[in-house]
Amino acid sequence: MNSFQNEQFALAAGEYSEDATGAPAPSIDFLAIVLAVLRRWKLIAAITLVALVATYGALKVVPSRYKSTVEILVYDPQQEINTAVQKPISPFVDAIGNDAMRTEINILTSKSVALRVASELNLDKDPEFQPHSLLGGLAERLGFPGLAQALRANDQSDVRGQDERAEKLNEAADALLANLQAWGDAYTLFVTTTSQSPAMAQRLAATIATDYLVSQREARQEALQRVSDWLKGRVDSLQSSVLATEAAIAKLKAENNIRDSESSNFREKQIGELNNQIMKVRVDLDEKRARLDQVRSVIDTKGDIQGIAELTASPTLTTLRQKQADLTSRAADLQKRLGDSHLQVIATRAELAAVTQQLNDEVQHILGNMTNAYDIAVRQEQALEANLQTLTAHANSGAYVKLSQLQSAADADRKLYEGYLAQYNDVTERRTLQTETARVISPATYPLWPSSPKRKVFFAAGGVLGLGGGVFVAFLLGYLLRPGVRTDKEVEQSFGRPVVGMIPLVKRQSGHGPSAGRLVQRMVNEPLSDLSAAVRSLRISLELSHNDAKVILMTSAIPGEGKSTVAMLLAASSASSGKKTILLDCDLHNPSVSNALPGAPRRGLSDVLCGEAKLEEVMIQDPVSNIYAIPAGSAGPNAADLLMSQRMRDLIAVLRTEFDYIVVDTPPLLPVIDALVLTSLVDRVLVIVEWSQTPRINISEASKILRPESHRIAGVILNKVDVSQLPAYGYRGAYYYGSAGNYARNR
Repeated sequence: MNSFQNEQFALAAGEYSEDATGAPAPSIDFLAIVLAVLRRWKLIAAITLVALVATYGALKVVPSRYKSTVEILVYDPQQEINTAVQKPISPFVDAIGNDAMRTEINILTSKSVALRVASELNLDKDPEFQPHSLLGGLAERLGFPGLAQALRANDQSDVRGQDERAEKLNEAADALLANLQAWGDAYTLFVTTTSQSPAMAQRLAATIATDYLVSQREARQEALQRVSDWLKGRVDSLQSSVLATEAAIAKLKAENNIRDSESSNFREKQIGELNNQIMKVRVDLDEKRARLDQVRSVIDTKGDIQGIAELTASPTLTTLRQKQADLTSRAADLQKRLGDSHLQVIATRAELAAVTQQLNDEVQHILGNMTNAYDIAVRQEQALEANLQTLTAHANSGAYVKLSQLQSAADADRKLYEGYLAQYNDVTERRTLQTETARVISPATYPLWPSSPKRKVFFAAGGVLGLGGGVFVAFLLGYLLRPGVRTDKEVEQSFGRPVVGMIPLVKRQSGHGPSAGRLVQRMVNEPLSDLSAAVRSLRISLELSHNDAKVILMTSAIPGEGKSTVAMLLAASSASSGKKTILLDCDLHNPSVSNALPGAPRRGLSDVLCGEAKLEEVMIQDPVSNIYAIPAGSAGPNAADLLMSQRMRDLIAVLRTEFDYIVVDTPPLLPVIDALVLTSLVDRVLVIVEWSQTPRINISEASKILRPESHRIAGVILNKVDVSQLPAYGYRGAYYYGSAGNYARNR
């Protein structure tokens, strides 16, 4: 907003320090502002409607998005099931916690699940999940499906060959992941999918939940199956070994006629104790050997390590495997999009190699620990066997020694058999109860309303913005962009003086106002017309409020406001009331009164003041209105000096003695200073303001110019008032003319 508009606003709102009399002016007239805005309610309503229509059009272009949510229970704490067999559905974790839930969320939002869903729902054929241009989407929203299809066909024309479906499925999976959200709390996973169709959003959520459960169940079943197969082999092997050892013991006893009671002496007790220790050590040794062989076999064949407790129990190894999987997926995605030689692909592969090396180092570290434990167990077994050999060196029978060895071996195999059988039964039970540990507890919802865009919010925002914009435009038109004043309050705020009269606008059929002479003749011929009533009300109001006013000066802020016409009308009204009235044309620059008077001589006031003519020589009388008049005379460069001269003062004094009413027409205030010069010679000053045209800033400047003689200002006359528009500004009734306190109106 520029400085001129700021000043206009300040004048409109009354924000200036003092008025023409030096008294503080009112700060802000909120009622006037509200009325000015409400007068343009149609404009406000139209702008609001346009904003709502624009919002509707924008919403038609922007596709609607629907959300569907499904809830998955990962672990049910209410189930009365042995916690040893109730596990999370993922085969990669053994307990419920934040890390486990994050792992489940990562798996749920993985590319593999997205590809499985995309393939199952044929998303490679769904345009929503395939890349297309903005023009195609816009054409479809605007109702041009043929154009949208052509644009999409152009976008997909470079995808050909055997990899077409795989490429489209990959793009559909990426689009699906972009519209997929997953989060979780203590035991529950929440999955939200977004689509342009409510049915598709529900299908996506339901399919993702189902495929996730199926894929995780299959992965866990596969891991449990591998463990079960390995345990079954060990159980069968140990069972055969125990049966063979027991058969050998029975045969040896029968061949050597050995009874169980013969081993009761002290040496045999020591041997028995050593055999028991050796049995325990062998059980532990066999178990460590079996686990070490299993770990080495898995590492050598690069198999799945999920069934090995020593490896899965390491949090560092679990973290590195998850990081390796993420980097592998990321490297594949970057390679597909950027190529093998891209720096980001090379950096990702280097990071993946580092993580792989860390993973191998961690596995070798765990393997080394297991090897050390196995070596310690071997040395312990060797020491116990050496002690046993020392004790049995003096035994009476080699059969007895063999019997003791067979019994120890049988006991060791039997312990191992029972341990592996318990583990096998545990895994079998976990496989059986797998379907009860995870399930969908809240199926995918069918969205009835779009989640975005928020239509009610958009319409409300559009309505509010439209209403605000309409009010702002109405305010601009009413105060900042409107140059003139229309009500008495606006005049008082701009000038600090009341409105003493309103002169209606008189139009000819051509649209332009009649000349001043014709207006005077019309007022005389039609004394009951609105024009006559308005001028008469002005004169009477002025006489009642200022009964000592005999010399009235008429001026305005700028040219063209009709001050000369109002001066002639006021003088004619005074003459019609029986007063001897004279009209003095002091506008030596643009003598409008002189030009309007028929038969006016070329010489006039300026000639009298220069001493080149006498008063009676230049004074004329209008036969129509019976007013006397003194024309301006010949123009001169020193008009202000002439009006300030003593001859001008003497002339006014002479006219006061000869006439009852003197009307002085002067130039506008802003172009020249002539009017201010004459204010000290008159009784009252009337300022003419053209209704709805004179800029407020000009009115304010005129007020400042008249400030030295502000006590002589009688008020403001609104000229050229469009009576048909007055009701819109608070005036109601049939009469609008007269002083601010006396003219008949109902506001």
